[in-house]
Amino acid sequence: PAGEKWGWGRKGSWSCLRRLGQRGSGRARACRPPSDSGRPQQGGKAGKVVAMAAAQASSKLLFHISARQHGAGVVVIAWQPAGNYVATAGANRQVHIYDRYGQVVDDVGITAGGAILAMDWDCEGETLAIMQQNNSALIFWDVASRKTNMVETNMKDLSFLKWNINGPELAVGTGKGNLVLYNKRTTRIQQMLGKHTKRICGGQWNPLSQLALISEDKNLSINNQGGDQLRQEGLKGIPEEVFMPTSGSGKNVRSEVISVLVGNKNVLILNQDASQLPTELAFVPKYGDITAHRWLLDDYLIIGFSGGYVTVVSPRSKDAGHEVFTQQMFRGGVQDLQVCETMRRVAVCGDHMVKFVDCVSWKEIQGDQLQVQGTCDKIRWTGDGSVLSVGTVDGNVFNYLARMPVMNASSGTMIAYLSSLREVVVRDAAEEGKTLAISIEMEPSFMGLGRNHVAMGMNNMCWFYACDRNGQKIGEHQYLATVEEIKMSSTMAAVRYDGRIQMHAIVGDLDGKKTRTFPEDDGDDSPITAHHLTEQFLIYATKRGSVVYYSVEDGAVPNEYRHETGILMLFPNAAGTRCVFVDELGQGYIYNPVDSTLLEVPKFPKDAQKVLWDLMDRTTFMVASVTELHTYVYSPMTMTGPAIKKVCASERHSTDSPIVLINGTVSCQTAGGSVSTLVLDSHSQIADERDDPRPINPPQQFRQALALGRLEEAAQYCEAQGPDQAMAAELLKRSMEMLDVQVAMRAATMAGDVGMTIALGKLVSVEDKNLLAGSMAMFVGDYSLAQDLLLSSSRPVAALEMRADLMQWEPAIRLAETLDPQRIPASCLQYADQLQALSEYESALERYQQAMQSHFTASGREVQVNLSTEHVNLCKAGMARMYIKMGNTTKGFQIAVECGDAVCIECATIMESMKQYADAALLYEKGKNYEKAATLYITKLKDIKAATPLLAKVSTPKLHVKFAEAKEKQGQYREAAEAYERGKDHNSVVRLYLQHLNEPQKACSIVRTTRSVEGAADIAKFCEGQGDFRTAIEFLIVAKENQKAAELAQAHDLMDSYAHFMHNDGTPQEYVAMAQYYETKQQPEKAAEFYERAGKYPQALKLFLSVGDRCVEKAIEVVGLARNEVLTNTLVDYLMGEHDSAPKDPKFIYKLYTALGNYRQAARTAVLIARQEMQELGNYKVAHKMLYDMYRDLDSGNIPVPRELEETLMLLHSYILVKVLVKQGDHEAAARMLIRAAKNISKFPKHLVPILTSTVIECQRANLKKTSFEYASMLMRPEYRPQIAEAYKKKIESIVRKPTKQEDDEPVTPCPYCAMKSPCSTLDCPQCKNHVPYCIATGLRMVANDWTHCPSCHFPALFSKFKALIDSEGSCPMCEEQIQAASIHKVENPEEYLNRAAKRLETDDDEKKG
Repeated sequence: PAGEKWGWGRKGSWSCLRRLGQRGSGRARACRPPSDSGRPQQGGKAGKVVAMAAAQASSKLLFHISARQHGAGVVVIAWQPAGNYVATAGANRQVHIYDRYGQVVDDVGITAGGAILAMDWDCEGETLAIMQQNNSALIFWDVASRKTNMVETNMKDLSFLKWNINGPELAVGTGKGNLVLYNKRTTRIQQMLGKHTKRICGGQWNPLSQLALISEDKNLSINNQGGDQLRQEGLKGIPEEVFMPTSGSGKNVRSEVISVLVGNKNVLILNQDASQLPTELAFVPKYGDITAHRWLLDDYLIIGFSGGYVTVVSPRSKDAGHEVFTQQMFRGGVQDLQVCETMRRVAVCGDHMVKFVDCVSWKEIQGDQLQVQGTCDKIRWTGDGSVLSVGTVDGNVFNYLARMPVMNASSGTMIAYLSSLREVVVRDAAEEGKTLAISIEMEPSFMGLGRNHVAMGMNNMCWFYACDRNGQKIGEHQYLATVEEIKMSSTMAAVRYDGRIQMHAIVGDLDGKKTRTFPEDDGDDSPITAHHLTEQFLIYATKRGSVVYYSVEDGAVPNEYRHETGILMLFPNAAGTRCVFVDELGQGYIYNPVDSTLLEVPKFPKDAQKVLWDLMDRTTFMVASVTELHTYVYSPMTMTGPAIKKVCASERHSTDSPIVLINGTVSCQTAGGSVSTLVLDSHSQIADERDDPRPINPPQQFRQALALGRLEEAAQYCEAQGPDQAMAAELLKRSMEMLDVQVAMRAATMAGDVGMTIALGKLVSVEDKNLLAGSMAMFVGDYSLAQDLLLSSSRPVAALEMRADLMQWEPAIRLAETLDPQRIPASCLQYADQLQALSEYESALERYQQAMQSHFTASGREVQVNLSTEHVNLCKAGMARMYIKMGNTTKGFQIAVECGDAVCIECATIMESMKQYADAALLYEKGKNYEKAATLYITKLKDIKAATPLLAKVSTPKLHVKFAEAKEKQGQYREAAEAYERGKDHNSVVRLYLQHLNEPQKACSIVRTTRSVEGAADIAKFCEGQGDFRTAIEFLIVAKENQKAAELAQAHDLMDSYAHFMHNDGTPQEYVAMAQYYETKQQPEKAAEFYERAGKYPQALKLFLSVGDRCVEKAIEVVGLARNEVLTNTLVDYLMGEHDSAPKDPKFIYKLYTALGNYRQAARTAVLIARQEMQELGNYKVAHKMLYDMYRDLDSGNIPVPRELEETLMLLHSYILVKVLVKQGDHEAAARMLIRAAKNISKFPKHLVPILTSTVIECQRANLKKTSFEYASMLMRPEYRPQIAEAYKKKIESIVRKPTKQEDDEPVTPCPYCAMKSPCSTLDCPQCKNHVPYCIATGLRMVANDWTHCPSCHFPALFSKFKALIDSEGSCPMCEEQIQAASIHKVENPEEYLNRAAKRLETDDDEKKG
């Protein structure tokens, strides 16, 4: 993407840096390694870079040589190898020589000859050779004398000119193919005729002083320094260019290949070893003709084409034909291209611009293009790449500053840097906009910056400028020797030269009173190697290894440190309180002048160049090496003291110079004279300045903040991530290491570690550093460190407490001897218990005995301890255990008895494990563990006598059985039976009662209760022997010997007894046999019962129906079990009278539907029967009972209740409630229930007149005069009037004669579903259309805030009314069960019941579907 620069990494890896023109404009990004093809790919992690392309701003125009000085046409340009002078010549035959700043050095006017063809500088840069058209003489211009002289070659038509790059020889070719060699030192001219047969059109020297020449005779010749031909190669076409690339340097320089551009189509590559075949490179036609080709060392060949394409290949690689880079950079052709090996850049010109290609990433540098006025013709670099000259076809030469001398200084966030050769920029790296540009007279060689001033100079001169709006020069200073470095504060300057420092005031010290020279006369004449100046201190280091702090204010040395080796560099922080220095061995250290401590910087780079302290994070510093920026964190306070940790290394460009570090962002001066910012990899996720404060990648931001020791930030990122145990645990560990209690508590809370949170909370107010560090070390498990720290704290006893908490009693006792001797007995007791668990009994006994001592000597002091009774008892118990374990049971027994029951039992257990049963049993008995004692007496010691008194206190059945067995062996059967019974061994009890005690009745009683098969068999055998066959049959069935019981019953005509005792314990075959037996005996009912048990339902139904109506209900039960349609139809036919033309009671149909589980039909039948009972017979309670039972059956089966059934039950219940309500004196409620019945009077035909009469009377009592009049008028009808009871007739007549047609409105109550209020006796809500449940105590609608239900039938009731009813009546009016008032509870939220009630009732639609 645009704005990115690629760079080669080690082992062929790739990396990139985003261009950062200003702070905050971008960030370093990492990219993936290249594919096998060698092309870079983005998106991956960058490798370490050896040389990376600089992220530079566009080149600046340094000076311009106009076409007026050259004349119209192309220009010849030649730069001196050192880059100090440039020579240009145009069509006007004038040679202009300028210095690198654009100042005219000399003008060489040439009158003879034609146009200037070529110019070239010798390897030393002393002589410029000029070749003209139509002039056989060469013109030489000397730098020192600035004069010209001419050398005659005596050759016509000169065509080629080139100095030896490593020698004094100048090679000159002619149009006839002749060669002339001129030696500058000897001034000798050597002519070699016939070197080629045609015009020599080009040539190239290599560092080995070999000369390659190409000619229009299509030949290439290789010649030595003297002009002798070494080799000649024929070419396929006319050559255009020849180059001999080199690699290496010094003695290792080599030149192995030669490249020739042939016919502008192909590039021929030959090896110096003639035995190897040449390589010819050809390219696709769309690229056009080749216009130029250049080498980067001997690795890459860069080729420009007339189609505007630029291609890069690596001819010496395995895939020589692969194009590393190809791009059409211009619409027109490529006019020229030049390679700068120093900057690893290729400059390409075409059209009206110059573009650049990065030789590291092989990408075009998008942000760095030069727009040129006119068509570009040629480009030339200086040797160091600092200046790029561009010539145009119309005679202009533009000179651009492509690479600046890197020079900068900083003071706080202010930075100063050389932006051009004679301009210094001062600006604030933390804020944009605050920029001061200062023009200077000459290019400086050193620079310094203070709070108010900037200094720069060269040699021994220094100029001081004010950092105000005008940037005026305020003074200059001349020193005794060449200045090596200058450091400045707000008022002082410290200048180092010749191994010494001169410190003086910047302004206002004309008499020199404030001037000091260091080292002072103190005997230390070691040269000063580095220094720094803060507002308070001058800090300098010497070659002998001294680091000296000199107080500027006091004029004294408050601190001095002597290192074991010399010191090369010194980098204090802004306040000077911490100082990083680098010694002669290349190792870095941090020195703390406060306590004179020194810390070695781990993994310090050997090629370190500079150290920057982060101005926003005082614990972070960066070390700049040649290729990397190393991030370190200095933690001044950790559990182990001050610590330094390396975080990571970030890639950098070797030509970039770091100036200042602010919050992980490094401001660097680039080779282009600008400042770019680079975010360190250690800060890549947390250095952004965004408007949105929310974390964008909490896990990565958390890890970076944690690595940098920014615990508060890390905690915020951890909280933003959400529940993450791993992150919280990391934060907890790191915060404890750095002694940050508050963050550690937050981390423990996030980790869900409540115990750690509480423990850390106790450290919040701790101010003692060692106490805090020791506590933290204890929490992380470093107990040795924790002990050392706690012992050196203000509360050393904490070390003892820690060892005690860890149950490390031996070190705890040693600590207690000096810290708190009073704790020794308790610690010895705990230690003894631990030794006992480890089976070290002798040592444990010694510690128990030591714990018993109340007076002893510790650390030479007499100690008296008041031991508690509990402590003494624990010690004695331990001693008792140890004596027993060690074999001294007598001593142990005595001590155990003294200690009490628990110790006796514990010691008895030990003795039992040692098979000391007698003592163990006795100790168990002493400890009141009678079961264990009795067990040992009976099972191990066989001492029944000793066990007998203990059994009354024993409840274990097995123990009683063991005792019973022993008694039985002794013939004591009564005691044995009692023991067997206590042991619940009923079979043995039965056996003894039958065989030895002759009490069969007790045996029978026991077996009837226990149903023991073994005991039943014994009794059956005994009774059969006694002739008691009926009892024998009973117990044979209990003993599961049914066949034998049947045989015995048939043999003795006891089948009825057999059937009685067998009940449901038989098999289907046995039931069938019994049924067949009773059939033969003409007892169909009994036979049917056994057929039913056997599952033979058809036979059972047939026999039941043969008996008649007496067995109809049993027949219904059979059909319900069978669920057989044929049997059901048979029974229905019987009930409908198909068998005898006599229909049976409808109740049987109801019971049949119920038995079959057809509750819908059963419900409808129940309603029909209830109506019959109501209307024909007037049996309201019978009907109520039937409907209630049906309602409960449906409800228990989660079957919807038919609306008709529910309403009929409600109507009957309302009428039945009247008597209860009248009895309670609630006449209004009674009247409301009678009105409900009167509105449905057609359903009460049997008692129509009495119900209406009661309605009239109760309405009168309830003051419902209008309603009373309505029903009184109804009774006065002719059909009803004769039936009115005489007692009420006159009263009713008077109501009709003297009517009162006014009455109060019925009270309203809210609907429990929707809260709409309506009359209290209506059960249908007009708003929500729900059927509101009614109160079984009053018949009125339920309200949500006075809700309860019957504990028996669970019907709802108004809590206040139902409780009053139960208090007076005692039973529920719905289920008629007795209810305890205490069991009635108010329901706070009846929503669950309301929902269930709504689901229980069928809707009309459901009924229609049914």
